[in-house]
Amino acid sequence: MNLKLALCAALLVCTGCASTNPAPTSVHLTPEQSIALPRMELTTPLSQEQLLTIHYQGRQEKVLVILEGQGTSLQLAVLSPLGIRLVDANYQDGTVTVTTHVPIAQLPPAAQVLFDIFLGLLPQENIAAVLPSGFSLVDNGALRTIKDPNGQVIEQVHFTPTTGNATRYATRVEHKIFGYVIEITTL
Repeated sequence: MNLKLALCAALLVCTGCASTNPAPTSVHLTPEQSIALPRMELTTPLSQEQLLTIHYQGRQEKVLVILEGQGTSLQLAVLSPLGIRLVDANYQDGTVTVTTHVPIAQLPPAAQVLFDIFLGLLPQENIAAVLPSGFSLVDNGALRTIKDPNGQVIEQVHFTPTTGNATRYATRVEHKIFGYVIEITTL
């Protein structure tokens, strides 16, 4: 009986901490340069589960991400390795709403991670359309790179090698300026 009470109390504590806030619809490429999140239109429905290993500020965190998307909407659920829901992020027609169920210390902001996901999912022209003047986006199939006007690499996304019309999947995101790496395993 005491175990049931303890579990109920833990559940109430976790759900009582949930907060929903509109998230910024812009992200930073560098500390000085921000951009709007790119326009998203999925031509086919998206349903993926990914294991993310995030290296940030000397720490490593593993989270499970569930992506569901269609048209101009994308839902992102972030769960702990034990399946506890940590964060939900919803993108709908350019608006981002983030619900934090359990605060996660030492991770990049949700909107920033959403941009990283967009960088790996969206066509090159959608990303290029929001880049500031002088910034470039180069995509050679296995690697997508954003560079500043001086040619300095800002961010890179590595993809699985593919042949023909096979779907490519992002396997690693490196933000050189903010110093984080996200390793992606598509399940």
